[in-house]
Amino acid sequence: VGIVLAGCYNDFDNPAPAKVYTDKDFTETGAEIISIKDLKAKFYEKWGHDANGLGRRVVIEDDVVIKGKVISSDAEGNVYKSLYIYDGEQAIELRLMNDNYVNYPLGQIVYVKAQGLSLASYRYMLSLGAAPALEPDGTFPNDTPSEHDFSASGNSNIPTTEMVQQYVYRGELDTITEADVTVVDKDNYKTVLNDDLLGCLIRFEGLRSSYTTVDSNTYPNYLENVNGVYTNKYYQDEGLPITWAYNYDNTKYYGSSLFTYETTPTSLESGSYVVRVSGYARFALKELPADNAMVNITAIYTKYSSRTGGFITYQLLVSSYKDIEEL
Repeated sequence: VGIVLAGCYNDFDNPAPAKVYTDKDFTETGAEIISIKDLKAKFYEKWGHDANGLGRRVVIEDDVVIKGKVISSDAEGNVYKSLYIYDGEQAIELRLMNDNYVNYPLGQIVYVKAQGLSLASYRYMLSLGAAPALEPDGTFPNDTPSEHDFSASGNSNIPTTEMVQQYVYRGELDTITEADVTVVDKDNYKTVLNDDLLGCLIRFEGLRSSYTTVDSNTYPNYLENVNGVYTNKYYQDEGLPITWAYNYDNTKYYGSSLFTYETTPTSLESGSYVVRVSGYARFALKELPADNAMVNITAIYTKYSSRTGGFITYQLLVSSYKDIEEL
């Protein structure tokens, strides 16, 4: 008995290295490894690319696997319950849990078994997450236009560690390289950027900070929430320093700031980008670059709209404060 117990303690103190998954682990079981582009096509073939797809979902029935490199981090609190992976061509958001950076650091290769998960659109951004419950008649909610909820996400975060481990598997640990980042500047953004790059890591070089009004919204601002009522507030009006977000007296609100390649921004659909920062981000109270200051920003490229698909904006999701460089 003593020998057996000693052996158990040795195994506990010296655990075996975690398994590093490879393509073979999945193809040998009959699964097909497909590109993120081909996975997204399963949604677009059914619902299209326009506003009709908002709030829709496709539950993946085929035994397919996607493979990608982690290009986001929630270590600094600005990325919430999401993991973005990139396969060299396109990227997608995985809706998981908190503290993803612990198990899935930047550069980590991951495999995702998509069968049983829900591919859904929220304000034009596709994500892969937990499938919705079936209606009593065996159909999925919101699958007909009469039931269409434009504001719905169509899926949810995978709720437990055990469930995440059923779908997400770690491959080799790699690093972020130049090949993983698309670089744009004022001379090429119109030709380089398109919606195929949503969810990808983009380095925006030579953006200008702009304190201005576009589409009736004035920047920079923060979004106050009082009993579910949202109001745009302005730092100067409230006598506050102009920072990336609001975090005072244990109250935290999202902040929005505007950066542009345009001389006079008139739209947020081309050349002007909103950087939205959580009040929970570690850099929430860092001072915002001054009006007309020049910066480089490396961020996840995202898209957002009104609940019915109008007033489209392109937003930049920053993982780390070091990804913002004032020039």
